[in-house]
Formats: sequence, structure tokens, C-alpha cells
Amino acid sequence: MIAHYDRTFSRTLFPTWLVSLLLWLLLAGVQPEAHASPNLPDLGGSGFSTLTPEKEKIIGDVLMRQAKGSLPMVFDPLLDEYINALGNRLVANANDVRFPFRFYWIDDRNINAFATLGGHIASHTGTLAISDSESEFASVMAHEIAHVTQRHIARFVEAQSQRAPLTMAGLLGAIVLATVNPEAGMAAMMATQGASAQASINFTRSNEQEADRIGMQILADAGFDPHAVPEFFRKLSERSRFMNQQLAFLQTHPLSQARVSDTRLRAERFPKRYVPDSQDYTLAKARVLARHHHKGEDVVTIFKQRLKQTGGNTRANQYGLAIAYLDAKRYQDAEELILSLLEKDNYNLYYIDVYTDVLLGLNRANDALEMLEYHFRIRPNNQVVTLNYANAAIKAGGNRLAIHLLRNMLHYKPDNILAYDLIARAYQNLEDFARFYEARSDFHYQLANYPRAIDDLQEALNHLTSAETLENRRLEAKRRQIQAEYDRLRRM
Repeated sequence: MIAHYDRTFSRTLFPTWLVSLLLWLLLAGVQPEAHASPNLPDLGGSGFSTLTPEKEKIIGDVLMRQAKGSLPMVFDPLLDEYINALGNRLVANANDVRFPFRFYWIDDRNINAFATLGGHIASHTGTLAISDSESEFASVMAHEIAHVTQRHIARFVEAQSQRAPLTMAGLLGAIVLATVNPEAGMAAMMATQGASAQASINFTRSNEQEADRIGMQILADAGFDPHAVPEFFRKLSERSRFMNQQLAFLQTHPLSQARVSDTRLRAERFPKRYVPDSQDYTLAKARVLARHHHKGEDVVTIFKQRLKQTGGNTRANQYGLAIAYLDAKRYQDAEELILSLLEKDNYNLYYIDVYTDVLLGLNRANDALEMLEYHFRIRPNNQVVTLNYANAAIKAGGNRLAIHLLRNMLHYKPDNILAYDLIARAYQNLEDFARFYEARSDFHYQLANYPRAIDDLQEALNHLTSAETLENRRLEAKRRQIQAEYDRLRRM
């Protein structure tokens, strides 16, 4: 499903009110006011020594919502399902899991991944693109999971609070930095204390070694090959050697020779196992290569060359070529190739997604609807099928069908950005502007863009008649609730 939507909302990564929220969450013992939003409970506490898992999760949730509107996030239901299925398979084999984990993609060709507070983990698309096996990619995810389960940021903050009071400006900047670069954020906090550079490096290395050790155990327990860890490190070291600048992953995850040796020796404790890559891994990687890695290049030529290589005539490369044809608007070529793949695997969501866009590109929306109706009956709660079905319905003029599908989906996936965008488009097509602006408000609220969300709700109210009493009351109550939450955040 190819989605296009407005990204003109504010792109300020960490506005003043959000930094203030961090200060309140971590330092202040502010009591809640009578009108406080239920999303902002009283956390209590008087300092970092009480940075509980509950506080950690609330901070992480707010920061991640804001990051969705500021970082180049990938909102792709197929890739979302893959990384969350893989990530939660690993989490199921981890200890000390204190809250649900959520996994994301950043549209970036650099090799990197990061974990934030509260179980939010993101991978650059470049990390999947350069991996040579699913075990390699899973090793990066397992490492980040270990950072979260061991609460490295929280542990560091608590330790520092026992030594000396942190300066406010340096501390807030460090916490913000830690959101997208945990190790650098920890180092910044130590620098704020006037600690030596060596102490900062030692702390970072200690965390990395612990994450390596625990991450490798998680990887093995989840059924992947632990030997992928030293192999991935070897690859990174070789790549970095021939670049002018150090790889992003190595800047945020310092890779000393001792650490490489340690992981190699630790891997030897596990039996070498052959773990075949899942089909989802190979197709997700092909999708990333076609859509996010070879930008500005002749993707069709690249995948044709891959197919000609020894052992390269795989379904994954055929799928990548089909995407390349689709994105180049070579719909007939894309249809021929994707139909050959569907003949071998009629229920494959990766193929169904591309074929939907091919049919829409050929102005055959009704054919797409017929296909998706069949698959929706089989998998009514699958986001890939539902989003494609709703998108095809909108293209075919079935806006009310799309609204029905999306409203049901938002009951079990209330944070889905694409669903809010599509339902807003359907309401706009019906010229139901009150609900169009309400859907846009929900969209911007999910991105923590409170001013835009409030403005859209006010616009929705302006499109209601005085006779629509219940709707006026509902939207006004919703607007007041968001305004109260926003005001509270700004006062913190």
C-alpha cells in the first residue's frame, strides 16, 4: 500500500513544552490538578532515584509520539508487522520485561538502531538492508532489547543523582539526546557533572558489554544463531575501515577490539546452528532495498542484476523487481511479475499489497476491491489487508465502506497513522467536513502536535450546525480535554 499524506505539521523535534514535561516527570513532585488528563497521572517522587518503570514508560511514550512527527519514520504496515513480530519473538525470550515493547523503522540508509525509555526500539532501514541473515538483524534488535530490560539510562541517572545534583540545562539536553542516542546521552549527562571523559567511555563500554551478553542469550533462546553477533561486528569493522567517517552504529555503539573478542569467545559457548531466513525477512529486506535504500538510483536495473547473479533468481528479488516496476509506473510489467508470484503463494500479504497498487495504477479499483474483500473475510483484523481494502474502496468511490473498515480497525490499533489519514480522506470525499477535521485532529494528536489537533477540532465545531447538539457537546468536550492536556504540559 503506497500512502501519501501531508507532512506539513511542525517538525520541531523537542519543543519547550516537551522538555518541560521531562523535567516534571523526572525532577518535580507536582500534584495533579482537578482537570488533569488521565494520560498524565501523578508520578510523585522527588528525583531521579525514583525513576520507576512506570515513569520510564510514560516518558518514552510521550517522546515516541513526538518523534513520529519529527523523525523520518516509515509508516508501512508490512514492515511494521515484520519488525514487531520479530521483536516480540525476542522479547518473549528476555528476562526483566517490565512493559510492552513497540518496534519502529527510521527511513535512513545508515546502519543504526536505538532504544528509548519505555520499550520503544527503532531500527534504521539501512540495518536490515546490509544484513546478510535474519540472525544478524535479530542480533541488533536483541542488543537493543537488552538495553531496555537492563534500564541502562535509568540506572545511570539514578547512580549520578546519588553523587551530585545535575545542572538543569545540561541534564535536559542529555535526556533529549538519550532518546535517539542512548550512549551519547549518558555521556552527555556525565559531562554535565564534570566527570572525566574516560569515566564516560567506561560507563558506555560497560553498558555495551552487558547488552552484548544478555542480547546474545536472548538471540539464542529465540532460536537464532548467536554466532551472528561477532559476524555482524566483523562486517561493521570492515565497512568502517574503508569509509571517511565511522559508521553511525559504531559511533553510538563503540566497538573496541576487546568487545569484538569478547563476543567471539562468548558465541563459542553456543553450538553453531544453521537458521534459515524466514520468507518474511527476505521479502521485508527486498521491500526496504526497493523503497528505502536505493533511492535516486535505477532500482529496476539493480534488481535485474541481482536476479542474474548466481543464486539470485529468488522470489525476494522478483518481488523487489515488481516493486521497482510499480514505483516506476510500469504497471503491466509489475502485474505480470506479481501474478507469477501469487500463483505460488496466493495468500502472501507482500504480494497482495503490491498487486493492489498495480490494479489501482491500472484504474481497476473494482478488481482490487473484489480481491481484498475475499482476503478480508479470511483475515478481518489484519492491518495490511484492512488498510489496502480501505484505500481501494476510497479509490473506487466506496468512502462509507472505507470509513466502516477504518473505524473498526482503530478500535484495536488506535495509534495507526495511516488509518487516520485514510479516514480523513474518506470524510473529505463525502464533504463531511466536521468529521474530516476531527480525523485530522486525531492524526495530529498521535504525533503530539497539540496546537494543530486543537485547531482542527475547532474547525470541526465550526462545520456543525446548532441542531447537532450531541455532536457539538462531544467535540467540545474532546477539544477541552486536549487543550487541558496541552496547557498542563506547557506549565510543567
